[in-house]
Amino acid sequence: MNTGVRSSAMLNATRRIREWDRMTGGDEVDLLVIGGGVTGAGVALDAASRGLSVILAEAHDLAFGTSRWSSKLVHGGLRYLASGDVAVARESAVERHLLMTRTAPHLTRTLPQLLPFVQGVSTTQRTVGEIGFWLGDGLRRVAGTPGRVLPRPHRASPAEAVAMFPALSRRGLRGGVVGTDGQLVDDARLVVAIARTAARTAR
Repeated sequence: MNTGVRSSAMLNATRRIREWDRMTGGDEVDLLVIGGGVTGAGVALDAASRGLSVILAEAHDLAFGTSRWSSKLVHGGLRYLASGDVAVARESAVERHLLMTRTAPHLTRTLPQLLPFVQGVSTTQRTVGEIGFWLGDGLRRVAGTPGRVLPRPHRASPAEAVAMFPALSRRGLRGGVVGTDGQLVDDARLVVAIARTAARTAR
């Protein structure tokens, strides 16, 4: 039966036994990666794409630990920009762009974020929040992410704010400002996809 998955990308018991036998039989490899989270899978893919032979060792399963229980936020580097680290902020925005437009658009989606204008939110806080969203949009533009993927920030009316977040209190609500970021649909699926790509690439 044709499953649509190339045999070289299969991660199954048969392949595991075959590669375990190779390793214990004395075959040398260029790189041994310990840990099958997103970092380990990414390192394995990078090494395999450079022509190195790689073994990825995981005690449990792919994305067993932190990578399975992440926040699922694919942020564009705004928090780094806030701390003055412009280079890392730009890198984050570019990585988000690649993930949402090329690497895994099927595993990501747009995540709207609302800063509500309610009692207790000062004018200064509103202004800083709006500036932050627009700076984040600047990072989006620098990375080349189209507006259809991550819409630009905009003011929200009280009705729109409540429609987005029905649990939001109506008392003193004066609308808000909406920004967007990226979100993973399933973080474990991303790790598996990277690992499969590494397996297909490995020599």
